[in-house]
Amino acid sequence: MREKIRFKQPPEWMLIDKPVFIDKTGFFSKKDEVHEGLLNWLKAKIKKNKFIYRFLFYVVGPSFFLGKSPMEIFKILPANALVAEIGSGDRRLGKEVVNVDIYPWPEVDVVADAHDLPFADNSLDGLVSTWNIEHLIEPTKAVAEMLRVLRPDGVVFLSTNFVYPYHSSPADYYRWTKEGLLHLLSGFETLEIKMTIGPTSALLAVFQEWLAVLLSFGNRRLKDIWWLLIILITFPLKIFDLLLIHYPSGEAIAGGFYFLGQKRK
Repeated sequence: MREKIRFKQPPEWMLIDKPVFIDKTGFFSKKDEVHEGLLNWLKAKIKKNKFIYRFLFYVVGPSFFLGKSPMEIFKILPANALVAEIGSGDRRLGKEVVNVDIYPWPEVDVVADAHDLPFADNSLDGLVSTWNIEHLIEPTKAVAEMLRVLRPDGVVFLSTNFVYPYHSSPADYYRWTKEGLLHLLSGFETLEIKMTIGPTSALLAVFQEWLAVLLSFGNRRLKDIWWLLIILITFPLKIFDLLLIHYPSGEAIAGGFYFLGQKRK
Protein backbone atom coordinates (compact mmCIF):
# COMPACT_ATOMS: atom_id res chain seq x y z
CA MET A 1 0.00 0.00 0.00
CA ARG A 2 2.91 2.37 0.70
CA GLU A 3 3.84 2.52 -2.97
CA LYS A 4 0.48 4.20 -3.69
CA ILE A 5 1.11 7.08 -1.26
CA ARG A 6 1.71 10.50 -2.81
CA PHE A 7 3.34 13.06 -0.53
CA LYS A 8 3.12 16.82 -1.05
CA GLN A 9 6.82 17.16 -0.17
CA PRO A 10 9.79 14.97 0.82
CA PRO A 11 10.05 13.99 4.50
CA GLU A 12 12.11 16.10 6.90
CA TRP A 13 14.13 13.00 7.76
CA MET A 14 13.84 9.23 8.16
CA LEU A 15 13.55 7.27 11.40
CA ILE A 16 14.68 3.78 10.42
CA ASP A 17 12.11 3.09 7.66
CA LYS A 18 9.53 5.70 8.72
CA PRO A 19 9.30 9.04 6.87
CA VAL A 20 9.11 11.85 9.44
CA PHE A 21 7.37 15.11 8.52
CA ILE A 22 8.12 16.89 11.82
CA ASP A 23 11.43 18.69 12.33
CA LYS A 24 13.72 17.01 14.85
CA THR A 25 13.20 19.64 17.55
CA GLY A 26 9.42 19.34 17.31
CA PHE A 27 9.60 15.57 17.07
CA PHE A 28 11.54 15.03 20.29
CA SER A 29 9.32 17.52 22.10
CA LYS A 30 6.18 15.63 21.07
CA LYS A 31 7.84 12.27 21.76
CA ASP A 32 8.54 13.27 25.36
CA GLU A 33 5.02 14.66 25.88
CA VAL A 34 3.43 11.30 25.05
CA HIS A 35 4.91 9.78 28.23
CA GLU A 36 4.20 12.66 30.64
CA GLY A 37 2.30 11.69 33.82
CA LEU A 38 1.74 8.32 35.49
CA LEU A 39 -1.21 7.27 33.33
CA ASN A 40 0.46 8.17 30.01
CA TRP A 41 3.65 6.38 31.12
CA LEU A 42 1.64 3.32 32.14
CA LYS A 43 -0.37 3.38 28.91
CA ALA A 44 2.81 3.48 26.83
CA LYS A 45 4.20 0.49 28.75
CA ILE A 46 1.01 -1.58 28.45
CA LYS A 47 0.74 -0.85 24.72
CA LYS A 48 3.77 -3.09 24.22
CA ASN A 49 1.44 -6.04 24.86
CA LYS A 50 -1.42 -5.48 22.43
CA PHE A 51 -3.69 -8.17 23.87
CA ILE A 52 -3.50 -6.81 27.43
CA TYR A 53 -3.87 -3.21 26.25
CA ARG A 54 -6.96 -3.97 24.15
CA PHE A 55 -8.54 -5.95 26.96
CA LEU A 56 -8.00 -3.14 29.46
CA PHE A 57 -9.07 -0.44 27.01
CA TYR A 58 -12.22 -2.05 25.65
CA VAL A 59 -13.38 -4.23 28.56
CA VAL A 60 -12.15 -2.62 31.77
CA GLY A 61 -11.80 1.00 30.59
CA PRO A 62 -14.41 3.67 31.39
CA SER A 63 -16.08 3.58 27.95
CA PHE A 64 -18.34 0.97 26.40
CA PHE A 65 -17.85 1.35 22.64
CA LEU A 66 -21.11 0.41 20.96
CA GLY A 67 -21.10 2.37 17.70
CA LYS A 68 -19.94 1.21 14.30
CA SER A 69 -16.34 0.29 13.66
CA PRO A 70 -14.06 2.49 11.51
CA MET A 71 -13.96 -0.50 9.14
CA GLU A 72 -17.43 0.62 8.06
CA ILE A 73 -15.79 2.87 5.45
CA PHE A 74 -14.58 -0.17 3.51
CA LYS A 75 -18.21 -1.06 2.80
CA ILE A 76 -18.45 2.23 0.88
CA LEU A 77 -15.02 2.51 -0.73
CA PRO A 78 -13.86 0.54 -3.76
CA ALA A 79 -11.48 -2.38 -3.47
CA ASN A 80 -7.84 -1.44 -2.95
CA ALA A 81 -8.81 2.01 -1.66
CA LEU A 82 -6.01 4.02 -0.06
CA VAL A 83 -7.00 4.79 3.55
CA ALA A 84 -5.02 6.52 6.29
CA GLU A 85 -5.70 6.52 10.02
CA ILE A 86 -4.73 9.79 11.69
CA GLY A 87 -3.56 9.33 15.28
CA SER A 88 -3.44 5.56 14.86
CA GLY A 89 -1.27 4.81 17.87
CA ASP A 90 0.08 1.29 17.83
CA ARG A 91 -2.93 -0.48 16.32
CA ARG A 92 -3.50 -1.42 12.72
CA LEU A 93 -7.04 -1.65 11.37
CA GLY A 94 -5.82 -3.59 8.36
CA LYS A 95 -2.81 -4.05 6.12
CA GLU A 96 -4.41 -1.70 3.60
CA VAL A 97 -4.44 1.21 6.10
CA VAL A 98 -1.58 3.74 6.30
CA ASN A 99 -0.96 4.60 9.96
CA VAL A 100 -0.10 8.21 10.81
CA ASP A 101 0.90 9.44 14.27
CA ILE A 102 3.16 11.99 15.96
CA TYR A 103 4.86 9.15 17.84
CA PRO A 104 6.75 6.36 16.00
CA TRP A 105 4.94 3.36 17.46
CA PRO A 106 5.98 0.08 15.78
CA GLU A 107 2.77 0.01 13.69
CA VAL A 108 3.10 3.63 12.51
CA ASP A 109 4.01 4.11 8.83
CA VAL A 110 4.24 7.91 8.65
CA VAL A 111 5.23 10.28 11.47
CA ALA A 112 3.35 13.55 11.02
CA ASP A 113 1.12 16.13 12.67
CA ALA A 114 -2.64 16.05 11.96
CA HIS A 115 -2.55 19.84 11.52
CA ASP A 116 -0.21 19.45 8.53
CA LEU A 117 -0.80 16.14 6.80
CA PRO A 118 2.02 15.16 4.43
CA PHE A 119 -0.20 13.71 1.70
CA ALA A 120 -0.79 15.33 -1.69
CA ASP A 121 -4.11 17.00 -2.50
CA ASN A 122 -6.94 14.60 -3.39
CA SER A 123 -4.68 11.58 -2.91
CA LEU A 124 -6.58 9.47 -0.35
CA ASP A 125 -9.80 7.51 -0.69
CA GLY A 126 -10.57 7.36 3.02
CA LEU A 127 -9.57 8.70 6.41
CA VAL A 128 -10.08 7.42 9.94
CA SER A 129 -9.70 9.59 13.05
CA THR A 130 -10.88 7.99 16.29
CA TRP A 131 -10.65 9.74 19.66
CA ASN A 132 -7.99 12.05 18.31
CA ILE A 133 -9.46 15.38 17.27
CA GLU A 134 -10.27 16.46 20.83
CA HIS A 135 -6.52 16.35 21.49
CA LEU A 136 -5.68 18.75 18.64
CA ILE A 137 -5.21 22.42 19.45
CA GLU A 138 -6.67 23.55 16.08
CA PRO A 139 -9.35 21.01 15.09
CA THR A 140 -10.72 23.21 12.28
CA LYS A 141 -7.26 23.20 10.70
CA ALA A 142 -7.04 19.42 11.04
CA VAL A 143 -10.47 19.01 9.38
CA ALA A 144 -9.39 21.34 6.56
CA GLU A 145 -6.37 19.06 6.04
CA MET A 146 -8.65 16.02 5.90
CA LEU A 147 -10.73 17.69 3.22
CA ARG A 148 -7.62 18.67 1.28
CA VAL A 149 -6.09 15.19 1.10
CA LEU A 150 -9.34 13.30 0.40
CA ARG A 151 -10.42 12.88 -3.19
CA PRO A 152 -13.95 13.99 -4.15
CA ASP A 153 -16.40 11.45 -2.69
CA GLY A 154 -13.67 10.30 -0.27
CA VAL A 155 -15.00 8.91 2.99
CA VAL A 156 -14.15 9.87 6.57
CA PHE A 157 -14.89 8.05 9.83
CA LEU A 158 -14.37 10.20 12.91
CA SER A 159 -15.24 9.69 16.57
CA THR A 160 -14.84 12.08 19.48
CA ASN A 161 -16.04 12.80 23.00
CA PHE A 162 -18.96 14.88 24.32
CA VAL A 163 -19.61 14.29 28.05
CA TYR A 164 -16.27 12.98 29.21
CA PRO A 165 -13.57 14.03 31.70
CA TYR A 166 -10.30 15.64 30.76
CA HIS A 167 -7.79 13.03 29.60
CA SER A 168 -4.41 14.27 28.49
CA SER A 169 -2.64 12.35 25.76
CA PRO A 170 -0.59 14.52 26.13
CA ALA A 171 -3.17 17.36 25.94
CA ASP A 172 -6.96 17.56 25.75
CA TYR A 173 -8.72 20.64 24.37
CA TYR A 174 -12.29 20.16 23.13
CA ARG A 175 -15.68 18.45 23.41
CA TRP A 176 -18.53 18.43 20.87
CA THR A 177 -22.29 18.12 21.04
CA LYS A 178 -23.93 16.40 18.09
CA GLU A 179 -24.74 19.77 16.53
CA GLY A 180 -21.24 21.05 17.21
CA LEU A 181 -19.68 18.04 15.52
CA LEU A 182 -21.91 18.48 12.49
CA HIS A 183 -20.80 22.11 12.28
CA LEU A 184 -17.13 21.18 12.58
CA LEU A 185 -17.53 18.61 9.79
CA SER A 186 -19.88 20.66 7.59
CA GLY A 187 -17.49 20.27 4.66
CA PHE A 188 -18.59 16.64 4.48
CA GLU A 189 -21.92 15.23 3.48
CA THR A 190 -23.27 13.41 6.54
CA LEU A 191 -23.94 9.73 5.96
CA GLU A 192 -24.44 8.87 9.62
CA ILE A 193 -23.88 10.35 13.06
CA LYS A 194 -24.79 8.42 16.20
CA MET A 195 -23.77 7.81 19.78
CA THR A 196 -20.85 5.47 20.17
CA ILE A 197 -20.32 5.96 23.93
CA GLY A 198 -23.60 6.02 25.84
CA PRO A 199 -24.88 7.94 28.87
CA THR A 200 -23.89 5.28 31.42
CA SER A 201 -20.26 5.36 30.32
CA ALA A 202 -20.35 9.16 30.51
CA LEU A 203 -21.82 9.05 34.03
CA LEU A 204 -19.31 6.45 35.20
CA ALA A 205 -16.37 8.33 33.72
CA VAL A 206 -17.28 11.51 35.58
CA PHE A 207 -18.08 9.63 38.80
CA GLN A 208 -14.82 7.70 38.68
CA GLU A 209 -12.86 10.93 38.28
CA TRP A 210 -14.88 12.67 41.02
CA LEU A 211 -14.34 9.89 43.54
CA ALA A 212 -10.64 9.62 42.72
CA VAL A 213 -10.24 13.38 43.21
CA LEU A 214 -12.15 13.23 46.51
CA LEU A 215 -9.96 10.45 47.89
CA SER A 216 -6.66 11.83 46.66
CA PHE A 217 -6.47 14.86 49.00
CA GLY A 218 -4.92 16.89 46.19
CA ASN A 219 -2.14 14.41 45.40
CA ARG A 220 -1.98 13.86 41.63
CA ARG A 221 -0.25 10.47 41.74
CA LEU A 222 -2.62 9.21 44.44
CA LYS A 223 -5.56 10.40 42.36
CA ASP A 224 -4.34 8.34 39.38
CA ILE A 225 -3.94 5.25 41.57
CA TRP A 226 -7.44 5.65 43.03
CA TRP A 227 -8.83 6.15 39.51
CA LEU A 228 -7.40 2.83 38.34
CA LEU A 229 -8.79 1.00 41.39
CA ILE A 230 -12.26 2.58 41.07
CA ILE A 231 -12.46 1.65 37.39
CA LEU A 232 -11.70 -1.98 38.24
CA ILE A 233 -14.62 -1.98 40.68
CA THR A 234 -17.23 -0.06 38.66
CA PHE A 235 -16.65 -1.00 35.02
CA PRO A 236 -19.37 -3.74 34.90
CA LEU A 237 -22.05 -1.02 35.24
CA LYS A 238 -21.32 -0.04 31.63
CA ILE A 239 -23.69 -2.83 30.61
CA PHE A 240 -26.67 -0.45 30.96
CA ASP A 241 -25.53 1.30 27.77
CA LEU A 242 -26.63 -1.72 25.75
CA LEU A 243 -30.13 -0.34 26.37
CA LEU A 244 -29.53 3.42 26.62
CA ILE A 245 -27.50 3.66 23.41
CA HIS A 246 -30.81 3.21 21.57
CA TYR A 247 -32.59 6.10 23.34
CA PRO A 248 -32.41 9.31 21.24
CA SER A 249 -32.75 11.36 24.45
CA GLY A 250 -29.46 9.83 25.60
CA GLU A 251 -27.64 12.08 23.10
CA ALA A 252 -27.97 14.94 25.62
CA ILE A 253 -25.46 13.20 27.91
CA ALA A 254 -23.67 10.86 25.50
CA GLY A 255 -20.04 10.07 26.13
CA GLY A 256 -19.21 10.45 22.44
CA PHE A 257 -20.35 10.27 18.82
CA TYR A 258 -19.10 8.76 15.61
CA PHE A 259 -19.47 10.49 12.26
CA LEU A 260 -19.44 8.83 8.86
CA GLY A 261 -19.25 11.29 5.99
CA GLN A 262 -18.25 11.86 2.41
CA LYS A 263 -16.32 14.76 0.93
CA ARG A 264 -18.55 16.95 -1.19
CA LYS A 265 -17.64 17.23 -4.87
